[in-house]
Amino acid sequence: FFAFVMLLITGVGVGIWGLTKVNQFLSTADLSFSEVRTMVDEGIHTTPQNTNFISTFLVLGVDSLETRPGSPELTDTMMLVYLNYAEGTVTMVPLPRDIWNNDYQTKINALYHYGKERYPESPEQFPTEVIEEMTGTPIDYTVVLTMDQVGTIIDMLGGISVDVPVAFTDEEFPRPDVDVTVVTDPGLLYQTISFEEGEQTLDGERALQYIRSRKSGDDQGTDTARGNRQQLVIEALMTKLQSPEIIKNPATAGTLLRYYLDTFDKYISIESVIGIGAAVLQEQNGLTFISESLSTSLDSEDPLLVNPPVWKYNVWVWEVADQDTFRNFFGSLVE
Repeated sequence: FFAFVMLLITGVGVGIWGLTKVNQFLSTADLSFSEVRTMVDEGIHTTPQNTNFISTFLVLGVDSLETRPGSPELTDTMMLVYLNYAEGTVTMVPLPRDIWNNDYQTKINALYHYGKERYPESPEQFPTEVIEEMTGTPIDYTVVLTMDQVGTIIDMLGGISVDVPVAFTDEEFPRPDVDVTVVTDPGLLYQTISFEEGEQTLDGERALQYIRSRKSGDDQGTDTARGNRQQLVIEALMTKLQSPEIIKNPATAGTLLRYYLDTFDKYISIESVIGIGAAVLQEQNGLTFISESLSTSLDSEDPLLVNPPVWKYNVWVWEVADQDTFRNFFGSLVE
């Protein structure tokens, strides 16, 4: 979002585009100059919600491949993102969807589903409250998005560049256009996808395959590896949004702004986004991305998460090894 935020803050990019392209931007965004000017004026005077000059975002990703007809709407992706204005860093921490919450006797990926009963108008409020309690840190903003929306944005940008660290093949990747309530033939339900090691340009469809895959049968089939791939895609997406080719293209910038207003403004208003962008610009010339992960009993001798016997909860889960240590980990990110 920083591409059009920076443009808006600098007077809708007149110095970059000229009047003709400004009009193209406004037409594509379906906004008048006065509407944008009001938006910018209010945004610049909007102070971002923060703790110790750090804004914390909870990103909830709903995947249509995981929510087939008749199944509950689960958050296949859950991630905490910390924007540190003073240091110019964006720290991303994926939350494995199988973390068990003992208070509500459920995996955290079901919290959004239960939120629809508790808060029908804003179901994201329930997972926000629970994750705040579990981590001991306040969440300033929560965004809900579908993986298909991520793919749409990537296609709007003309693709993203991702340096794939490890090659893998998934022979059981679900076909997105198959109705599982009707089709049962594995040959029709699944397709084989492969990714080679190295830098490559991914369109929306390939990017979603990259972050959705979970059946490669090697160390790339774990939730940890999947979370790492999600971080790579988000970083690549943010980098592309700030690239000169996007900033200098009024049609793309206008399309992105209109899509944001229609899709995500209900979670974080555009005025808040402008306020966040202004705070970043005031302190930094750019942002550095940092990827973190929660250590588990599979990869650490002193893990934050352990895998208890299945009989304990009658389902495969991750369990917080020690609540104080778990909260201290997240607390260190907002100090």
